[in-house]
Amino acid sequence: MKWLFFLFLLSSCAQVTSLNMQKHEFGVVPTKIIWFQIAGLEEEQLAMLRFHYSGERKTAFEENTCMGKSWNYNLYDLRTTAEASFLAQLTGKKNIKMNCEDAELRPVWNYLSGHGYSTGILEVGSTNKQSLLAMNACEEKGSNFLNSLYFWLRKEAPAGAVKFNYRESIPLVMNQFNYDVNCDKNGCSSSITDDFKNISQAFTKVSNKHLLIVRDFSYLEALDKKDFVKARNILGDLERSLAEALANAKNSNNYLVLVTSGESRFVDMPNQGKQWFDFEKSGANANMKRTKLTNLVLATGARSENFCGMYDDSQVLERLLSGPKQLGLELMFINPFK
Repeated sequence: MKWLFFLFLLSSCAQVTSLNMQKHEFGVVPTKIIWFQIAGLEEEQLAMLRFHYSGERKTAFEENTCMGKSWNYNLYDLRTTAEASFLAQLTGKKNIKMNCEDAELRPVWNYLSGHGYSTGILEVGSTNKQSLLAMNACEEKGSNFLNSLYFWLRKEAPAGAVKFNYRESIPLVMNQFNYDVNCDKNGCSSSITDDFKNISQAFTKVSNKHLLIVRDFSYLEALDKKDFVKARNILGDLERSLAEALANAKNSNNYLVLVTSGESRFVDMPNQGKQWFDFEKSGANANMKRTKLTNLVLATGARSENFCGMYDDSQVLERLLSGPKQLGLELMFINPFK
């Protein structure tokens, strides 16, 4: 009997209540999910912010509970585009073709809607090809794919489009596509954080259970143009939005904040003080390399433990929806993969 008590005591002391040196509860179902999909992002690029801030303070990207890497390939390409990677993450499928056959796939919001979740999407700097609105060309299949969404876009509005302004009440109409009134062909006078903060605050009123996805392509565009000063500014804007999301997660144990990248680019940073000074000032002394074979994944909050490690882009959805197996009991609220 004494030995049984001693073994029980040892097992109790060995319980893990932290992850990445942070307090963490395992197996918690996320009811509020904020998901940033940032095209082009790779962890070493955070040096553009870390060394730019005084005192080399940690960025919000570094405050994550768990870090993972996802393989950037599918059944057709070894290095996929950001929009293909993002679609694989949203649907849990590798066979992304970037045509109307993709509209037949089941996206994450379709799984969640039957469980009382509402889904909103904020797209930033997407081209017509990159935008999920490209599904509209697929007629009924596309309409079904985009059904039951709240949608906002930071880009120039087409004629007759509904517009929104972060300074006013955010429109909350399902299946309506809203364009930022502050954006035109030359860019947006509002910041990503302006829109994210006001949309996220308004969106919490739609449902106690919700998924808000921020899809950013503007950062990758700046990288491709080798405009590293602009890229740093966009990354800083996204970092402030992420900090807002993490602040919410700290006040509740049912928040999950997820960051995934697509088409991650390797930026060869300068390695000396004078070179770095010039890089800070004008973006000089840095070179772009080809797309990497892996994408970055960061997670904080409920169920973030699922995102440690290496896996395929298509397995991000499964890790979002399914809980871990513990003592033969699978903790999960949806399992579409059985």
